[in-house]
Amino acid sequence: MKTNFKILLILIMSMGLSMSCDQDDDSEEDLCITDQIAYVTSVESPDTGNVNDSITIEVKFSVANGCGDLGQFIETGTGNTRIIEVEARYQGCICTQEAPIRTANYMFTASTAGNYELKFKSSPTEFITVDLVIN
Repeated sequence: MKTNFKILLILIMSMGLSMSCDQDDDSEEDLCITDQIAYVTSVESPDTGNVNDSITIEVKFSVANGCGDLGQFIETGTGNTRIIEVEARYQGCICTQEAPIRTANYMFTASTAGNYELKFKSSPTEFITVDLVIN
């Protein structure tokens, strides 16, 4: 009888341990992903474009470490003036300490003709401005 009780007790304890060791909803990979604003170091853009044509603008930005890359472009503004911020995504728990410059293409499409001012954030208070004439 004591043997059966011990086996039953061991079985219940092992089931409890196995249930408590289930993985959480957040995997280890998700814990090592962060997003933050990165500042633009240079912008290369054509001067003109056409209505409804996509214009490719090359944007270089600095990241804090080797795990950083482009997350997304965040565009705000009204009328023909746009403020564009780069949101860098850092993926990885172990990153090199270099602070590389990354390059990404920003795609701009205007639906109406006119002069457009694209202001790429290069510091908390400064911008690199691109003036585009859309025909």
